[in-house]
Amino acid sequence: MSTNNTFSFSRLGLVMKRDLMENWKANLYRFLGPYAVFLFAMLIGYVGAEDMDDFIGYSSIIFSTFTYLLLIGSAYSASQIMETMNTQQKRLSYLMLPATSLEKFVVRALYVTVGFVVMATLALLLAEASRFLFMPFFDLPESFHQSILSGVFDTSLIDSWSQTYVCRNVLGALCTILVMCWGHSLFILGGCYWQKHPFWKTLGIILLVNQLIIMFIFFLAETFGDIDLSIDGEWLEAHMAWVTIEGVLGFLSVLFALLLALNWWLSYCCFTRSQVIKPKFRLL
Repeated sequence: MSTNNTFSFSRLGLVMKRDLMENWKANLYRFLGPYAVFLFAMLIGYVGAEDMDDFIGYSSIIFSTFTYLLLIGSAYSASQIMETMNTQQKRLSYLMLPATSLEKFVVRALYVTVGFVVMATLALLLAEASRFLFMPFFDLPESFHQSILSGVFDTSLIDSWSQTYVCRNVLGALCTILVMCWGHSLFILGGCYWQKHPFWKTLGIILLVNQLIIMFIFFLAETFGDIDLSIDGEWLEAHMAWVTIEGVLGFLSVLFALLLALNWWLSYCCFTRSQVIKPKFRLL
């Protein structure tokens, strides 16, 4: 099979098929992990549900568990983008594949992003089917014999979740999604750069930077806390008509979209420059 600089979906499918077949054990573990978490949460919820008939609240707990696992699990999965190249032999085998660097990168990116979401969703559905097998062992109200999806898609529950996690307008929702995608892209970048323990190293860097920012803000507050800011207040009051929520959200959306694109471009650069034998300082 010959390759050129043209993106080929046929080669993309072959690389993805190879990735799925050679890493079937890791895929199985990543499926069984969320499945065990969801089933455990459902059975624990059964214990408290024996004394109260609150199926909507029970569904809310399961849905929150799915949301938090999706956030944390997707970050960890993103950091494993270079998992197929974590040894010299695997790296040589992957680099010698008859496909372009872009095709290989797209396969890995889809594998650790969309692939994890698909596996987590399938794990939730299987856990939902499995929980019915344990219902005879609990004294549950009649309402618990319906699907959790019916409780999740209850109007009041969706409204409560949307007010908690998403802004009420479209622009605010777009800004929220871009911020979350940008944070997720940091783990993609960390996974492309670090070979060992990329998730914990990336998480440590993020926490360190956040702590430094907080310390810098407190330093500014203590240093300039006694300065008269009446002029700035008058300026803001005079120009407040220029500042709108839509303008701020639009600016932040564009900013984080650019930062997101930058992180993905840097990740691709790290991926394409991966060598068969890496320098020792990159093996930290």
